[in-house]
Amino acid sequence: MPYLFGVDTKTIVLKSESHKLFHQFEVEASQAVKKGQPVVITDDEQVQPAGTTSTTQQIIGFSMHDGDEGELVTVMMKAYAILFVQVETASLAAGPVRLGTTGVYDAGTGYVLIDDATVDHNDQLGWALEGGGVGDIVRCALL
Repeated sequence: MPYLFGVDTKTIVLKSESHKLFHQFEVEASQAVKKGQPVVITDDEQVQPAGTTSTTQQIIGFSMHDGDEGELVTVMMKAYAILFVQVETASLAAGPVRLGTTGVYDAGTGYVLIDDATVDHNDQLGWALEGGGVGDIVRCALL
């Protein structure tokens, strides 16, 4: 018999867009972000302005506010949803991710597996909003 929230009622979908997805981030130390400026997520799980060498895979969206280091800015995301996912690799960094390299789903935990190895435009799933290690559950903004 189907259940209203599925068999297991843990949270999988954290946010989804109705018109556009917005998410709040802290501005990286020694950085400043301007309204409308494209931003990238850093290893510290914060944001900084995209640079001239930033790729489309690294840019997560653009800032809706001006913000100096340590301040919070709201980012209009390129993503359409934020899900909880499971880390497949030993040291996942915040930033672009792909589906796991050895599997795409852990039937035991019920989470999609992600990895940050060699992500390009052909296989990018989205962006890990935080780093983690094998088996950690992290937030992932999906393309």
